[in-house]
Amino acid sequence: MNRAQSDAIGFVLVFSLIVLTVGTVYAAGYPALEEFRTGEQLENMERAFDVLDDNLADLARDGAPSRATEIKLNGGRLAVNGSTTVTVNATATDPVRGANFTVSDEGTPITYREGDTTIVSAHGAVLRQDGDAAVMRSDPGWVIDDEHALIPLIVTDRTGDRVAFGGSSTVLVRGQVTGRGVAGELVAAAGDDVTVTVTVASPRADAWGRYFEAEGFTAVDGDPADGEVTYRFEVDGVTVQQTTVSVELEG
Repeated sequence: MNRAQSDAIGFVLVFSLIVLTVGTVYAAGYPALEEFRTGEQLENMERAFDVLDDNLADLARDGAPSRATEIKLNGGRLAVNGSTTVTVNATATDPVRGANFTVSDEGTPITYREGDTTIVSAHGAVLRQDGDAAVMRSDPGWVIDDEHALIPLIVTDRTGDRVAFGGSSTVLVRGQVTGRGVAGELVAAAGDDVTVTVTVASPRADAWGRYFEAEGFTAVDGDPADGEVTYRFEVDGVTVQQTTVSVELEG
């Protein structure tokens, strides 16, 4: 009788230990696994946006009339919304080609939002925002050296009936060129410089500011607190190319 009671007590203790261990592992491990899964999905979405960005660059660089990119959603929301404005001002005292100019382009970015994270394609760059902090994952493809600056601006806007898609669907992001050309060109005389001032108004102005600083630009207004940064640089000549793309989402 005593032995039977001891066996029963031992079984209860072992079973309780197993339940406690499984519960502890589940409570501690499941959130970590869920966070890992979400992180992997966002990394995959960044790679999808890199492909999207390459396709948009083909429209500006190679003269393609249209490109389509397939994106598999993972519970977030894909949309064409918001606003990013890039303004380029170029001046020279004694230009030998072109004239002083200001080009200002407001585009509607392509965005994917999941939780506190937003991945964005805007003006040829891919950015990621986690909470209030943003980083530029791929730059806008500007080519700048001491002699010349080539600034291709890819300006996206929305077309079609659908503004956004969510859930786990597969979405086709179709871009159609509606306009392209040289928006401004200026070359200074020998011994003179072209002063180029760039202003970006964006919810992710901090990421743009860090990109400009990495390029060696001089800050005119480097504080992104008001959603805008301004930097300048000097070259012998500058060309601003503009490609306008209508973006349609198809499910």
